[in-house]
Amino acid sequence: MSAGERRVGAIRVAAAQFRVCVLRALQYRMQFWTEGVLGVAWSLMGIAPLLVAMQYRSEVAGWGVGGLLVLTGVFTIMSGIYGAMVQPALAESMAHIRRGSLDYLLLRPVDAMVSCVTAMYSPWRLLEVVAGVGLVTVGIHREGVFAWEGLALGVALAFLGVVVLYAMGVLMLAASFRALRLENLTFMLEAMLDFGRWPIGVFRGLLKAFFTFVFPLAVLTTFPAEALLGQSRAGTLGVAVLITLSFMFAARIAWNRGIRHYTSASS
Repeated sequence: MSAGERRVGAIRVAAAQFRVCVLRALQYRMQFWTEGVLGVAWSLMGIAPLLVAMQYRSEVAGWGVGGLLVLTGVFTIMSGIYGAMVQPALAESMAHIRRGSLDYLLLRPVDAMVSCVTAMYSPWRLLEVVAGVGLVTVGIHREGVFAWEGLALGVALAFLGVVVLYAMGVLMLAASFRALRLENLTFMLEAMLDFGRWPIGVFRGLLKAFFTFVFPLAVLTTFPAEALLGQSRAGTLGVAVLITLSFMFAARIAWNRGIRHYTSASS
């Protein structure tokens, strides 16, 4: 099977799994909408600290109200994608590792890593993505800075952010092969993502370097928001690509090493 056929197969498996999860969620429509609305409300609560801060100063690290709305919108989009597509798959795969039943995923006719990161979805969390797009739209309208070039660059940087998000998930999944009680790490990652509500310029020194290169919140939220606002600096895309490729490379190596430590229930 060629590399192209493997990629197509992986996409088909991911799409089929997503369809199954959507159908399963729609069996309980009240829960679907309740969970979705609560998720949106919880994410939008992130605006509260920004509004409080803006009562005492006109800007935060050079970001005005409109810019912060765009940043919060990008954060809400990333949070929704993590909650809908990344965290459920990690929790499901970690549960399989703990029970020794990961074989059900490994035996699928696609790359084992892809099979694990598409094992489960929570479709209702995608409502947060819709809310995030709304916040971005309002923020850009308030700033009056819409440009197709900025939109294209912002979408490209946001895509790189999603790839980094998946890579960090794979790194945690690989670690769970050695330490089986790591389910809480998925929630710790979600808690760390909360720092993405703030522009990277808020942080200084080692903390700024940490949130740019080690836990790259800058790639996830600040870089796409700056592009959408037409404030992207020269070299931002290159830095984001290098960070993304580094995390992808590290995730693949960690996965290959981690899978060697897996022992199924039948072994």
